[in-house]
Amino acid sequence: MTLDGLTLHLIVEELKEPVIGCKVDRVHQPQPDTVVLTLRAPGKNPRLLISAGASDSRLHLTQQKYANPISPPMFCMFLRKHVIGAKITDVQQTGLERIVRISLEAKDELGLPRTLTLVAELMGKYSNVILLNEQGVIMDSLRHVSSAQSRVRSVFPGLNYEEPPSSKLNPLTISRATLAEMLGKRGKTKMKSYLSQFLQGISSQTADELLWRYMPEGYEEHPREAERLADVILGFFKELASPRPTMYFRDGVPFFFAPRHYRSVAAQSVQRFDTANAMGDAYYHRLREVEAFTRKRDNLIKLTQKHMDRLGQTLQKQLESLEQPKKAERHKMLGDIITANIYRISRGQRSLVAQDYETGEEVSIELDPRLSPAANAQQHYKRYNKLKASLDITISRMAETKKELAFLDIVLVSLDACETLNELAEVEYELARAGYAPQAKTVPQKSAQAPSQPHRFISSDGYVILAGKNNRQNDLLTMRTAEPDDIWLHTKDIPGAHVLITGAKGNAPETTLLEAASIAAYLSKAKNSGKVAVDYALRKNVRKPSGARPGMVIYDNYQTILVSPSREIFERLAAPTGNP
Repeated sequence: MTLDGLTLHLIVEELKEPVIGCKVDRVHQPQPDTVVLTLRAPGKNPRLLISAGASDSRLHLTQQKYANPISPPMFCMFLRKHVIGAKITDVQQTGLERIVRISLEAKDELGLPRTLTLVAELMGKYSNVILLNEQGVIMDSLRHVSSAQSRVRSVFPGLNYEEPPSSKLNPLTISRATLAEMLGKRGKTKMKSYLSQFLQGISSQTADELLWRYMPEGYEEHPREAERLADVILGFFKELASPRPTMYFRDGVPFFFAPRHYRSVAAQSVQRFDTANAMGDAYYHRLREVEAFTRKRDNLIKLTQKHMDRLGQTLQKQLESLEQPKKAERHKMLGDIITANIYRISRGQRSLVAQDYETGEEVSIELDPRLSPAANAQQHYKRYNKLKASLDITISRMAETKKELAFLDIVLVSLDACETLNELAEVEYELARAGYAPQAKTVPQKSAQAPSQPHRFISSDGYVILAGKNNRQNDLLTMRTAEPDDIWLHTKDIPGAHVLITGAKGNAPETTLLEAASIAAYLSKAKNSGKVAVDYALRKNVRKPSGARPGMVIYDNYQTILVSPSREIFERLAAPTGNP
């Protein structure tokens, strides 16, 4: 979501105390649309972030660290020249519009005092950061806007700055009579849209909240609506005197935030913050992590699938080459027939018609007249031996190709199970070690040697169940962590996680066994299947062949159980893993 004018109002009011009086110490532009001002004053060192991104335009104090480009962009160099050392004297928002003016006391090249204004326009795809001189003339801006790009106004150095035109009313200063009058002029416009059209700072979500407070059962036109709804709106804004910044989550990912708790928003969980600045910082930082995670995982999946497609084509060619045995056996048969009829062949003879002893039919065999009868037979035997040797090599290579495909298949399951960037880095490192990813993009070896923790669960009977998140964790879990009499589980002939029931002493209650098997099925390639076969054995019956890829094991003395993959069991039994 983009920052609305209402939440921006709280942010601006909060940051006045920490930033007014501070001097600009450093200016960075970590991203093309983002500027970070590092400020300083006795006893404080706040950092102010201004983003003009189309989907994340915002302004707030930040605690996050951002990687800066090696060469600073031109606008960053311009700001450094003019605002470093300048003192912030005021921060003001235009009503509840998404426009913030930061007043600065600076000095020109001659050391003479001058007043500058840094304007943050936070309006989605129309966002901009603009520096003005004392006369309100644009010195430069993050984005230049020509008359061809906008019929409303141009933004270029040397032009007088004009705020985007707006006829909306400020709900913090509007009277009840004016508000009721405006509500009575709605006409045929839908109420939700109308509230956002004539009141500053009202996003569609806030309009939903106002209408929910007016009619929780669902909005319908009502007699004396203007006066009643006006009272609801004014009551809502009075509550903002005691803000409770709240962030809303679905599946662990934030999707909305508001200055107070919005009862109209359906969420799985919420998180409250002491300040709107902390909330905005946390929200966009988490979204940045989610986007980076999704992008990296998608790239790794694409890379892995690309290698699997290539190996699949190789396997198909190898399968086709298995037709060579028929040719090999025919050459042996022809050599045997020539040898058996060698007394009938004269040097220089071009063909031999003889009986095939296996079928009883007559066959015609071409001969090389330049060779002796024995040499003709040896020629077919040599072709037979060559094709047989080629067949043995093909079978060996097919086995290696199948191993590689099985390894990459498990990697895809691991990528699906990853929850953090660190876990993705471990899988990327694994791919690089196997030669499937560039080494330059991998995590350092020391970091990779300290992998993240495996999944940890507590069964209904109180047993600890562990499950690996990638091949390296699977190896560590099975070959180092497990005791000989722990119970080891894995989906039958399907790529998936290694799962352990620890402390089982060779035997576990049926409920625990079913839960562990369901988790193994859920953490496998068959997670969306109805029923999945899961093998289980004592850990002492599991072995790792010499030279096998990470995660590859063989086992015996096992039993098989049929279960359904269950996300409900996975989430219900999940326990904190702690720090690695």
